Amino acid sequence: MKLILAISCTFTLFYTADMLSCYTCEPEDENCRTTVLKNCVRAVCSTLTRIEYPSDSIRVSKGCTYVAETCYFMDKVTELSLNNGYLHASQSSFCCNTTGCNIDTLPALSDKPNQLQCHTWVNGTYEVLQCVGIEDHCFKYKQPTPDGGKDTIYGGCASSDSCLWSEMPNQTNLNCCKGSLCNKAMGMSLSSLPLLLGLLIISLV
Repeated sequence: MKLILAISCTFTLFYTADMLSCYTCEPEDENCRTTVLKNCVRAVCSTLTRIEYPSDSIRVSKGCTYVAETCYFMDKVTELSLNNGYLHASQSSFCCNTTGCNIDTLPALSDKPNQLQCHTWVNGTYEVLQCVGIEDHCFKYKQPTPDGGKDTIYGGCASSDSCLWSEMPNQTNLNCCKGSLCNKAMGMSLSSLPLLLGLLIISLV
């Protein structure tokens, strides 16, 4: 369940500035229709668009970012989508460190079915999951049990940016593969998936 937090911490780049002005959404404006420039100290600017499931509502956030978990990369749009058929999380984000650089609003990621299918585990049996949008990989995530028992395995669809963690040295828990139904694994469970997927979506501070 620590997968997404680990991704965040690993790929965060720390950029600071003595004073930076960032566009910030008006309070309680979930669509960020009105923004104002706000002076930020030792922070970066960020803009984030996410889809909140199961309501499918779109949430836009802009502002000064102080927490490490918000930014995966600087000056690059990061697109994260993770889906096991039971829960789905998706967001696009952008962090930058020049005044007003977060003015643009990112589009919400597509949830239209694509050509990829992956294995998931529902009600004790394997099922075929239809991937959506930018999900171009199947994933298998192995979560060790605290008492040293049998690992718990999760599976589903993921975007390329979500799979970057698997390319890090000495990382074995997350494995991504390309090609339909490439992630078949025994012992899958949904017991902790709400935590795993919920950690993907982190609000801007």
